[in-house]
Amino acid sequence: MDVVRIENFISKEDSKILSNWTLDNHNKPFFKYANMGGNRKTTRFSPNENFSYPQEALDIRKKIINEFNLQENEKNNIYPPFKNGIVASFAPNNDECFSHTDPIWIKNYETLHCNIITQAPEQGGELVFNGKKYIMKENELFCYRVSKGNHEVLKIKSKKPRLMWVFGFCVNEKQWNYINDKINKGI
Repeated sequence: MDVVRIENFISKEDSKILSNWTLDNHNKPFFKYANMGGNRKTTRFSPNENFSYPQEALDIRKKIINEFNLQENEKNNIYPPFKNGIVASFAPNNDECFSHTDPIWIKNYETLHCNIITQAPEQGGELVFNGKKYIMKENELFCYRVSKGNHEVLKIKSKKPRLMWVFGFCVNEKQWNYINDKINKGI
């Protein structure tokens, strides 16, 4: 399986808190332009800056860790080099992201992103991964190995920005297989 999807992974209340945090902070210096072909700003390039994510974001990361048995990652701090392994993203109208594959940060570990859209655009913003188009739903957990294939985001046509949170992990093949097995058996 290329992607793992779990609808309504987070509550509407947590989604609103994360959305409000992004909307309140996207003009602060720790949100930087992503330089991915569009005009989105993210926290990805601010790992050491003096800001804190809301507790709900840390709780959601913990929920993902527990759901997919990634305690070893937490114990050994096996995350991509983002602050807390988390990225908040603000993508306004006309944003898009060119096709790319993310790096492998740790030898023998693939880079896994577990994305949650907290505010979907009115139109556009679809994810294309390995040639297949996906429409991510608000509050859905959408996980895929970003170091395993090309992915891009199609142009957003919306007055509402696309707000997304990325929870990144470095996973080995055994961990990915565990995630797939759990999903295939029905969580």
